[in-house]
Amino acid sequence: MNILLNLIRKALNDLRMGLTGELNQTGSMDMLLSHLLIMKIPEAWEKYAYESLKDSLGWFADLKERWDQYRNWTEMW
Repeated sequence: MNILLNLIRKALNDLRMGLTGELNQTGSMDMLLSHLLIMKIPEAWEKYAYESLKDSLGWFADLKERWDQYRNWTEMW
């Protein structure tokens, strides 16, 4: 889960910086943006994620619920 979250965080941060001109736009940024626009999970993320047939909105909502569950579980101990 941590690998996936770090990958998502870095990719989205790089995309934001690319769109604002702080970084040069790369092919992987273009691919990420096009996947997000059509509500599809990028393949680079799917490699570390659980299998799901949900679109990106449902997938992110499910990921947040899973993260909240892990965090709550670890706080109990």
